Amino acid sequence: MHRLSLAAALLHPSQLRAALRPHRGGPSTRDSLGGALRCGASVALAFLLVAAIGRHDLAGYASLGALASLYGRSSGYAWRLRLMALVGGALSAAVVAMSALAAAGAPVAAELAVLTLLAAGATAGAVALRTGPPGATILVFAAGAGTAAAAGADDVLARGLAVAGGALVACLVCNAGWVLDRGRGLPTEPAPRVRDVVRAGTAGGAALSPTVSVAVAAALAGSVAAAAGWGHPAWAVMGAAAVLQGAHVRHMGVRALQRAAGTAAGVAIALPLLGADLPFWAVAALVVALQTATELVVARHYGVAMLTITPMALLMTSLGAPLDPARLALDRALDTAAGAVVGLVVAVLAARPEHAAPPHATAPASAPATSPTPSPATSPSGQ
Repeated sequence: MHRLSLAAALLHPSQLRAALRPHRGGPSTRDSLGGALRCGASVALAFLLVAAIGRHDLAGYASLGALASLYGRSSGYAWRLRLMALVGGALSAAVVAMSALAAAGAPVAAELAVLTLLAAGATAGAVALRTGPPGATILVFAAGAGTAAAAGADDVLARGLAVAGGALVACLVCNAGWVLDRGRGLPTEPAPRVRDVVRAGTAGGAALSPTVSVAVAAALAGSVAAAAGWGHPAWAVMGAAAVLQGAHVRHMGVRALQRAAGTAAGVAIALPLLGADLPFWAVAALVVALQTATELVVARHYGVAMLTITPMALLMTSLGAPLDPARLALDRALDTAAGAVVGLVVAVLAARPEHAAPPHATAPASAPATSPTPSPATSPSGQ
């Protein structure tokens, strides 16, 4: 019965009103600006890194590694560095695994199976390490990028190294203040042990329910997108995983609305950019600007952030190989909408009565997709 009530609540006009409202909480403008600038600088330097070795085709992978800068931003430097290193390693491994399948000519079913396992594993890891948003979505995006056609083992290795290089750049940029603090003799906060964080994050089986939900939603969303013939089923998997990060089911409904509608509008922005045949440095500058803008607005409104996330993701995808702009944009819109719907259906079916928001509650306008992460020693997972 509670599932029918949830379904009715998700169709209530209050859901649309909640999706339109900005989020009133979240980090201060100063904190958002600092995180945005560090992330933008990391992505920019990652582009410079691949340009310096003459491998523009690896720019998208290097910039994916630089997105490790989204994790641990409000934690102490010691834990931030440790967490970013773990994320960077996971991103590299995901890209290598999917690229190896692509190079071997594996069938779509095999790619989706591995992608589902990666999405579930990333979800479990995000809960266990208490990363907070963006949780598993960045790893799923990276894994999806790895499904692009690969020429052979050398190409697979090059992609993995590019991601690792981008993550290393992010670690250096985001922890430069640690060196300055130590130089001034300022005390630094020690990092908790990883096993202690994992023990706290998984207490009471906290990782089980979200991991199973994401695994089921990932398998279903990817299968729907593949069966429909859309070219990037990994985006459907990512859409489902992103929706399931909501605090409760009604909040997930708000995220689904914001993600689907924001992506559709973002596709309209991306189309002329993709069709303009921009030179490498113009694309690089746009990606950096869009990533920085995303970090400034995402904590206030997830749907508005999709207006910058969508063209940024499509531009990054286009760097690897020339693709039909219209088909790429359409795939993004359809895959994202399918993933959002599947994720929401799974959330309703998996919901227990105590996890449903009270009938009079209003779902938050948006959970910051990349909001600063609380201290792992004292805060919940942020899912």
